[in-house]
Amino acid sequence: MEDIFVNTSQGRIHLLTAGQGRPLLLLHSNGGSAYEFEHVIDPLAEHFQVFAWDMPGQGDSDPLLRHLSVQQYADVAVEVMDALGLQTGIVGGASIGGAVCVALGASHAARFEKIVVVECPFRTPQEWKGNWANTEANYAPVTQTRERVAPRLRNVTDELMVRWNIDRAKAGSKTCLSVMWALREYDIAADLAKFPAGQVLVFGDKSPTVAKAGQFEAALTDATTHIISDCGHFPMIDDPERFVDIFITESQAPHAS
Repeated sequence: MEDIFVNTSQGRIHLLTAGQGRPLLLLHSNGGSAYEFEHVIDPLAEHFQVFAWDMPGQGDSDPLLRHLSVQQYADVAVEVMDALGLQTGIVGGASIGGAVCVALGASHAARFEKIVVVECPFRTPQEWKGNWANTEANYAPVTQTRERVAPRLRNVTDELMVRWNIDRAKAGSKTCLSVMWALREYDIAADLAKFPAGQVLVFGDKSPTVAKAGQFEAALTDATTHIISDCGHFPMIDDPERFVDIFITESQAPHAS
């Protein structure tokens, strides 16, 4: 993997890149970084030219100077593609990265051969409000304990905890909570109505997010859904082989516009 930086309207964006072939852009979850995909980048790089970003304000990208909406994060992702000289590609994103993928599908569909939405939250305004105390408790403290992390992952190792808390420290609580406000304010249903047909949904069967799989499927046309067994909110960590297989298989499927 190689470290690179590109310039955007939101400052420098850091990416990890590897491989040759069709471009694949990977978008991590809130409080994470490109290293969220470290176990899948090399096997994916056997089939794609992989670019895993640090979203604005997180990882080694420049600090977030103001609140951004989900749509604005999507616009920055397109700026990254432009800076890299990528006219089209495949994109996959997890959690907030999945929401950014929905926004990309709604407003920049022509740029993507395939969109893979992984573990994306789909909550009503009332659900966001009712769960907000837990959201703040999850993201206001920068350092998390193993006990706090364990319900979302299959196997929490010492190595994972070190990386986890490094990434959260780089992002900081204000940036992480700004992202959660972006998700809370995002009208995902409106953008799903504009989403191109024939895209891909991925969930872990042990994640709370999977409970909304039916709502995603009802809003989309010809979507393919993969539910990964014994998997939490981070399938690229819990089951990297299955995660890679989904991207390889789905990239070979016909593109529907």
